[in-house]
Amino acid sequence: MKRLLKWLPALVAPVVVVGAMAAPAFAGARTAESAKSGTPSASAVLALVAKSGTAHYSGTLRQTSDLGLPDLSSLQTGSGAGSADGTAGILDLLTAPHTAKVYVDGPRKQRVQVLDSLAERDVIRNGRQVWVWDSKKNTALHVTSPTTSAARADAPTTTPQDLAGRLLSEAKNDTTFRVTKGSVAGRSVFTLTATPKPAGTLVSKAIVSVDTKTGVPLRVELDARGQATPAASVSFSSIDFRRPAAKNFTFTPPKGAKVTTKRLSTPGANTPNTSTPGTVQQSPDNRRPGSFEGPSVIGSGWTSILAVPAGSSGSAFGGLGELTADQSHLVNELTQKVSGGRGLQTSVFSLLLTDDGRVYAGAVPLSALESAAR
Repeated sequence: MKRLLKWLPALVAPVVVVGAMAAPAFAGARTAESAKSGTPSASAVLALVAKSGTAHYSGTLRQTSDLGLPDLSSLQTGSGAGSADGTAGILDLLTAPHTAKVYVDGPRKQRVQVLDSLAERDVIRNGRQVWVWDSKKNTALHVTSPTTSAARADAPTTTPQDLAGRLLSEAKNDTTFRVTKGSVAGRSVFTLTATPKPAGTLVSKAIVSVDTKTGVPLRVELDARGQATPAASVSFSSIDFRRPAAKNFTFTPPKGAKVTTKRLSTPGANTPNTSTPGTVQQSPDNRRPGSFEGPSVIGSGWTSILAVPAGSSGSAFGGLGELTADQSHLVNELTQKVSGGRGLQTSVFSLLLTDDGRVYAGAVPLSALESAAR
């Protein structure tokens, strides 16, 4: 079955809004020096974040989002499309605030525990082992990877450190930076505000607050143009920099749980595609409908557009005509009819699904995606 419902949430989840849509704007640029006395330059803050990868800590964080999505309540209950393909939980993350416990012990061990009413959801990574647990459904997914880096890629989390790592990996010359001082969760922070220069992006600014002693990002926020509340925000309300107990990174499914096991292959093994996993191809030929090459990027920086050809290795979408009834219901609720497909515009990014199976996404108005698809 075509995995549309795994493709859509990946694009609309607040985590990816911050990490994937805004991150291209930080690729390769100069940073501006802070004019305020006593504050470091933006480049110094970036260097501080880069050194925090081996940090260990635990804490409580809160996630909120205000993406301007349509009312999705009908998909979160009953037998609608949301529940049919296990999407209700993702829709819930898009429309309601959540609190989570976070445990981090360097780059190899992480745990995020989302606390729901009388239930919990966990993502636990310990080296090459990843567990995803849902107590309400009594289901567990166990992923074993050949390398620790592959395990990390298969277990995305919503900690400010993960999000900031994507946002601040590099910087681009279409962004203005400003550094101020403040506090988050009782800790002194340097707050780095990145403001896009292009007018064609939906993003107003991205804000990262970094602990002054450890370099660990304690708060990440993405703001939309013309919107008073943050489009996406993840922030620690409390944090403890002592090393978490080892038991936090082990998991044994309870008796009676339904366990699914997945073993990842070595990247590139037994596949004709020699591209590095995650590499975005720049060739215009990748934009042709029916091409079996990888995704491409149209433009650059904050106004760049991700284009995924129909049938490519990067596409989980086989075309609107191939959807089941439940999938069609979900797409119709989330999107609007546009020429040649269905489109969605949130407060900070847009998504276009064409009738022939192509996918376009970017932190730009939907009209920009329609132009790119012509």
